[in-house]
Amino acid sequence: MAGSPVVIDASVALKLVLPDPQREQVRALVSHLVGQGAELVAPALWAYETTSTLCKAVHFGQLTPDEGRHALNQLLGLSVRLVAPNVEQNRQAFEWTLRLKRASAYDSYYLALAEALRCDLWTADRRLFNAVDLPWVRWAGDG
Repeated sequence: MAGSPVVIDASVALKLVLPDPQREQVRALVSHLVGQGAELVAPALWAYETTSTLCKAVHFGQLTPDEGRHALNQLLGLSVRLVAPNVEQNRQAFEWTLRLKRASAYDSYYLALAEALRCDLWTADRRLFNAVDLPWVRWAGDG
């Protein structure tokens, strides 16, 4: 049986596998969440965002192809439950995007999913965290 859901965005996942000063802090956070029985959840676009970012890292020489494959396998090993948006989440993502005065809805899908599941959203995207300022949107640096 799965534990309580916790939404993690692509920025959190990528800090786990890419060179980053916050890498160990984010790893400790995710380990803590999983250790407490949390079920990691994300909108389906998480897979596209994480895979695309790893491909870019390989393309621009930040990772070797083998390092990229290893990083992808690490992300797949997180067993994040990906959720396809339903009609209501599409509407909520649209409203979040308008509220945040953004041109694209990517971040809004994470917000809409966390809102629908009534759970925390963990992000390492400081811009998103600062824009929302809600108690259930959590900064991965606080972990």
